[in-house]
Amino acid sequence: MKRLFIIIMLLFSCGGAAIAQQGQEEQLALQYYRDKEYDKAAELFEKIHNKKPDSYIYYYYYHALLELERYDAAEKMLKKQVKAFPNVQRYKVDMGFVYERAGDNAKAEKIYQECLKNLQAKETAVSELNNAFMSRGKYEYAAETILKGRKLLNNEQYLSKNLISVYKLLHQDDKIIDEIISLVKTDNEKYQNDVQTAIQDLLMDDEDNTQYMNIRTALQKFSQKYPNNILCIKELYWISQLHKDYEEAFILAKALDKRLKTEGVFTYELATVAAANHDYNTAIDALNYVIKQGEDAHNYVQAKMKILDVKYMQLIESSPVKMVDAVNLEQDFRKALEENGIHSGTMDWIRKYAHLLAFYVNKPQEAMDVLNQAMAATRDTKEKNQYKIDLADVQLYTGNVWDASLNYSQVDKDMPNDVLGNEAKFKNAKLSFYIGEFNWAKSQLDVLAAATTKLIANDAIYSSMLISDNLDEEEEEDESDTTMALFSNSEGNLALRMYAKAEFLIFQNKDDEALRALDSVVILSPFGSLVDDALYQKALILIKQKNYLEAERLLKEVIEKYGDQLLADDAVFQLAELYEYYLKDISQAMEYYQKILKDYSDSLYVVQARNRYRALRGDNL
Repeated sequence: MKRLFIIIMLLFSCGGAAIAQQGQEEQLALQYYRDKEYDKAAELFEKIHNKKPDSYIYYYYYHALLELERYDAAEKMLKKQVKAFPNVQRYKVDMGFVYERAGDNAKAEKIYQECLKNLQAKETAVSELNNAFMSRGKYEYAAETILKGRKLLNNEQYLSKNLISVYKLLHQDDKIIDEIISLVKTDNEKYQNDVQTAIQDLLMDDEDNTQYMNIRTALQKFSQKYPNNILCIKELYWISQLHKDYEEAFILAKALDKRLKTEGVFTYELATVAAANHDYNTAIDALNYVIKQGEDAHNYVQAKMKILDVKYMQLIESSPVKMVDAVNLEQDFRKALEENGIHSGTMDWIRKYAHLLAFYVNKPQEAMDVLNQAMAATRDTKEKNQYKIDLADVQLYTGNVWDASLNYSQVDKDMPNDVLGNEAKFKNAKLSFYIGEFNWAKSQLDVLAAATTKLIANDAIYSSMLISDNLDEEEEEDESDTTMALFSNSEGNLALRMYAKAEFLIFQNKDDEALRALDSVVILSPFGSLVDDALYQKALILIKQKNYLEAERLLKEVIEKYGDQLLADDAVFQLAELYEYYLKDISQAMEYYQKILKDYSDSLYVVQARNRYRALRGDNL
């Protein structure tokens, strides 16, 4: 018994030694392969492969022989491999590839055709042969494999993603569109993501909108032929949003709501997207459509509430504002507040209504009355202080600097570690900046540079540096602590004082006057550090005035001439938004969002830029 045990142990030890030796040979062969010593690698791989002809060793042995151009040896090895594994299609394709590398194209084509001819009606067989052709770059044969496999399996959608990928590699965009239409024809939602991914890839480098027009035309023709195909309408709806064509998307949203009996769900969704992308006219039309569906319709209440907000955003982003539009919106807000009352739930409306009264309808006293009424109606400290900041804004607008500063200071004192307290402190610092108390403004801004709110901290740092870069040394100690009149007549710091005046005029929505003041800044200090600031502020006003091409020129000037200054990333991001929302140049918008990610990786706009880039690519739709 003891003797038998010793014999068994000897056998195990011998076997273990053999396995260890084989493992060492594999490692050495792989090292030779990685070091591109293919002759040594091939010699070892041949030895190992003869003992263990598995796919792992085969891969390296095969490629080592190709690198050495030892095609006869590769052919000999492959014949054994095909004989040992007759059902594995990859070895046959690899044989053909060896003949092709050796220059015998006729023999290679014969093998490829035989693989197609002998294709079995099994999904695994079709997939395997497709992968084999793809691995050798035989894309035409890969496509033929899928098409024949579909006939054998009686499945017109089999491996659709793979086929689209092949067509993309072959630059056969027309066939990609045909495949998209084939998927749409099923009217099956399970293919919706596949279709959108294919369209997204097709439009990735579509700088002249050619592919967009091609796929849109193909879908429209199909929709005319099959008007009840919901998937087609959904894809048209999707690409319309992708290309910012919200008027077209509105028509399609209504069609989807009617066919699916969804009572304005798609239309309300479209209104939200259009508003977020500054297409306020379409958003308002869509919301009115939802409202007309009646009180029982889905999103009726939300539409009634949202339309006021959209009209408000449309108004404040316009310049000059038509008084008739401002008065009409004033009446809409007044009616809404009369119907719903003044309370926490209507706080957003109250604030917008007061702002509208003071800054656009020239009724500052009524605005202050509304805000005082709202403060009296709430016991919530945060709400009260928010209204107090709004009240201070109105007081500053009218030139009542003392009361405005007092209210800002009270909020700052009441909520010193809160976002609202920081906002109040920042606004008070800006007030000091407007009236020419630059040192005091800078001291407050420097405190805010450490604020927990990144946006406020960033704005504070920018404003502080703007002051320190442009403050004349001889004037630094001459500021009067008692000066509370807007725009001191001091002769020092002329460019900085003019810029402060321009910013105050922008605050008051006096855009034309602000433009003249900004021009004066450049005239007073044509080579000073305020030039980029003036150009940037002018661009923002010109966007409101719909002078998009001039705004584009100014933003590019800021980027090109002042690319290392604090406003550079602001200009890049603003230019990206200009292309996206107003000029509707998607490729340019994506380029500038990407520029933020690449050139300004520490910018506050990085997250927004990444999200907008992905949205334009279609990821979030």
